[in-house]
Amino acid sequence: MIHIFQILGNPKSYKEKEFVIKDTAKKSHLCSDALRNYLIEKSEDVKLTFFIPESLLINENLDDLKEKLNEKGLVDFDLIMIPSVGEYGEIKYVTGIEAISTTILLHFIKNRPEKFYIDVSTGFNIYPINMLEAVKRYLTYRKLERILQGDCKVEAFTVFPPPITDAYSYPVETQPIDVKVFFSLPNANIDKIVKRTEHTSKIAELGKKFGKLKKEFRRMINELTIGMNAIKLNVPLAFYEILDTAIDSKKVEAELIKYVEELLEPIGEGSKIERLPIDGVNVANMFYSIALYRSIQEFKSTLNEPEIEEIYKNFSKVYRLSSLGVGVNEYFLERDKEDIKIHAKKLKDGEKDLLGNIKYGNLRKSLNAKRNFFAHSGFLEECTYVEVSNGKIYISWDKAKMNEIRKWILYPEKL
Repeated sequence: MIHIFQILGNPKSYKEKEFVIKDTAKKSHLCSDALRNYLIEKSEDVKLTFFIPESLLINENLDDLKEKLNEKGLVDFDLIMIPSVGEYGEIKYVTGIEAISTTILLHFIKNRPEKFYIDVSTGFNIYPINMLEAVKRYLTYRKLERILQGDCKVEAFTVFPPPITDAYSYPVETQPIDVKVFFSLPNANIDKIVKRTEHTSKIAELGKKFGKLKKEFRRMINELTIGMNAIKLNVPLAFYEILDTAIDSKKVEAELIKYVEELLEPIGEGSKIERLPIDGVNVANMFYSIALYRSIQEFKSTLNEPEIEEIYKNFSKVYRLSSLGVGVNEYFLERDKEDIKIHAKKLKDGEKDLLGNIKYGNLRKSLNAKRNFFAHSGFLEECTYVEVSNGKIYISWDKAKMNEIRKWILYPEKL
């Protein structure tokens, strides 16, 4: 299904116009509706959604607004209310602009459009600008979900005619929207969704209500950090020996959406409608973290046993992904793989021993274990076991060293 989104202004101001889309003329009061009719003629399944600033609903409800749009020939659409900013008549909306982009982002994440258009031709400037920002954040989220798979197929486009004047006919232009993503741990803090405010009691109340979510999210960030550092710092065995990835990311995401939505609910009524000052960048980073966790989770599900050739085969493919920027890791992993294969020849089938014992006849401890751990693909001689079974070479870590290794990967820069 193709989705079309548009910020709606005052319906009374819209007059019928002719919109020319790829040499095909369509009459409508709104460009988005003309585009929908054009796509339907091309046998596409299309859904039209209008985002409505709440200030348009001061003296009416969504049903009233829908009726006004119906009178102008606009039918079969969804209406989604978004926060307003500024003063309208006697009502003052005290809302940060991030509340607008975050509300729209949540709608995108819940509905997950695969191909969609945003019409930026209507609405007070601040609203379409925030819709565009929400689209970019959503595209980032979707791309990060598939960063280790390299096959994100989501598509987004802007739609805009020239400024609407007294003229009747307008050419419609579409432009693709794209973002570049990086394999970097987002700066996500579930305890700082709201910026400094006097409404501390509401924040504390909701923080307590979603305490279980906070705990699970922090655990997910720890696992995500291990997974990402294991790839960036070339420690593939962590995926077999330490990384869990058993957290239900869909459940965490659904709860996070509920949490943010409750934080976005208006405070007060009458002449002043206020909202908490949401940190939209932080909120986006939390969803980016979930997306990255999913990608790592899926990659881990493709792994079987920690056999040296399988490790190299799976991780060399990942290291070659240009979006990760870790291509050099493949050379170091290959070097350490070949070194282990050479020394594994000293073992008989069914034998298992520490790599240091195999290489030197007795265990040699490193002067700087953490440095040597990262310098040799995580195959530190005094804690890496090598086992030969049915002609294959299996790698594992000393169970007694597992907690220490976990800390190394979590905090690689800490002495």
